[in-house]
Amino acid sequence: MPLVEIDENIYLVQGMNRGRYPYANGMLIQDRFTALVDTGMGPEAMAEVADNYRVDLLIISHGHEDHYAANHLFPQARVAVHRLDAPALRSVERLVELYGAAGTETEEPLLRFLKDFFNLKASPVDLEFEDGHIFDLGTVKLKAIHTPGHSAGHCCFSVENRGLVFLGDIDLSSFGPFYGCLDSDIDSFLASIARIQEQGFETALSGHKEPVFGRETLWRCLEEYGQIIFEREEKLLNFLQRERSLEEIVEAALIYRRFPEPADLYALLERNMISKHLERLLATGKIVSFGNNFMAI
Repeated sequence: MPLVEIDENIYLVQGMNRGRYPYANGMLIQDRFTALVDTGMGPEAMAEVADNYRVDLLIISHGHEDHYAANHLFPQARVAVHRLDAPALRSVERLVELYGAAGTETEEPLLRFLKDFFNLKASPVDLEFEDGHIFDLGTVKLKAIHTPGHSAGHCCFSVENRGLVFLGDIDLSSFGPFYGCLDSDIDSFLASIARIQEQGFETALSGHKEPVFGRETLWRCLEEYGQIIFEREEKLLNFLQRERSLEEIVEAALIYRRFPEPADLYALLERNMISKHLERLLATGKIVSFGNNFMAI
């Protein structure tokens, strides 16, 4: 079983493919109540957890497919997620809308991908929590930290008095922050990274990377992760030294570099993220727009 003990009663549940998308890492807490944070570790890993542990509570970091795909394997468990991300658990179609695919050529392929690959199903939500909610599991107290940006209701979770945090999709990956959904926000993402830095955690579990140990190391990893946003913005400004259309910018794949299959879906995500950068640059007066064209000043 892919469990790694991190602290007393607390285990990293490593996702398939080392937690890289389309899988994710999770956290299992065995105490008076057993809680599982996220369920996107892959069907085999999740079936093994379901067979060996009676999970009382599923705590979902946010409403994306790679973090709640196996909720249905734990029918006895109550499901908790931040209020703002609850609609994406209750409806796969709502998740498709949040990706900006509704009414586009990408809608049907995305729905098929979510249902065929992930076996994604609508999930009940028993508890819609807010920032600061405490999950009292026994000796372990888990605190929700609302960290929007990746999604409107994205949350990290701190284990009180242990210096440990589960970061979800503030994932410290080399790809950098993902803000490709309609409810994503770059400024909120940067503020969320800063909020985690300020709390001085000693250990961090990531949704898609290996654990990070040491306060200074974690602070630096978070800093480098957030810096990727500014590097993307600088790359975009350089590309806009002459007038470019939105289509030209998307085709340049400044963020993804190349679009994996299904390419149309990744191009849509590129468009969503680029559009958010363009909004920021317009607001700060660093670029001008001419209809659907843009140019650096």
